[in-house]
Amino acid sequence: MGLIAELLKEIPAAAKYQPALEAMEKENERLKAENAELKEDLEQYIQRRNTLDSGAVKALMYLSQNERGHAREIAQAHELNIQIVEMYLNVLAEGNYVHPPLNGEPHYGLARKGRRYLHERGLLK
Repeated sequence: MGLIAELLKEIPAAAKYQPALEAMEKENERLKAENAELKEDLEQYIQRRNTLDSGAVKALMYLSQNERGHAREIAQAHELNIQIVEMYLNVLAEGNYVHPPLNGEPHYGLARKGRRYLHERGLLK
């Protein structure tokens, strides 16, 4: 016996609301299904969003092996264009994967989030 049938059995005067209650029940089921689909879409989006380009991963790898690093050093170590490395480092800093340079110092450091990213993917030495 459904919730509406139980309600109508306990409160016969509520019978006049039966069509509205049934409509709300159908709408609730539709919304639950839509919510499940949206959660699935969101999970896929989050997985894609949390995937970094290979150049960004190379920058993280360099910083995991060196206490701090400059864009020029990372570019030379991985044979990448320095402007590309600078762009990756800025993106990584905005995402809290690396610590940005401090007090005008041009070196970046690996943040906890960056270390976790590498560890989760088996890339941390």
